Amino acid sequence: MALDEFRTDEQQAEVARQWLRENVAFVVGGIVVALGGLFGWQQWQDYRDTQAERASGLYEELLAAVGGGRLTQADEMFADLQSRYAGSAYIEQSRFVLAKASMDRNDFETAAEHLAAAVDDTTSPEFRHIARLRLARVRLQQQQYEEALDVLGPSNPESAFAARYDDIRGDVYFAQGRLDDAREAYEAALTAGQNPPVVDRVFVQAKLDALGGARANDDGDAEADAEQAGS
Repeated sequence: MALDEFRTDEQQAEVARQWLRENVAFVVGGIVVALGGLFGWQQWQDYRDTQAERASGLYEELLAAVGGGRLTQADEMFADLQSRYAGSAYIEQSRFVLAKASMDRNDFETAAEHLAAAVDDTTSPEFRHIARLRLARVRLQQQQYEEALDVLGPSNPESAFAARYDDIRGDVYFAQGRLDDAREAYEAALTAGQNPPVVDRVFVQAKLDALGGARANDDGDAEADAEQAGS
């Protein structure tokens, strides 16, 4: 609809009324669609918030069950959480809780199953790293050394988790009797960038010292000692 600036006010008003009569269904329909979209979105938001609250409540009940030693009940709650709230972050957190509970009762394979599922299913890179590191620890505990190394994968110095990977890799090598590889892995763990620190440097250094390794952060001191010896 275009109004001509040279028409009188009455003529322009009549043009507007005629346009509305011809397009009333379109106008009303547009308003209905807009309002429907608004209320539909609000309903979806309310539904999502309600689902999150329910998932949170079930997760809290699961924690209480684990804390009370009611592990069968905790497993049932976890199955309920999976079936009713697929995609919830509480599923990933529950896997970690149940894996820890399984480790505490020496059920290593169940712990490994929870952690392996977390590795496969999570959409969070951070959660995936944590799950892989814990799974590698479980495989080490089971003396499944090659499986532990497969979980860890190749060394990646650029990763923020590099030090933790190298520390566990060193433990696996040590358990295998591959002492040179273990020494190299511990040294890598100490030299990896850590802001903030992600490994217990004192403990890693102690393991390295036991293998006769040099301190990873003492390169400057070693050079100074060499210069002093040569003077």
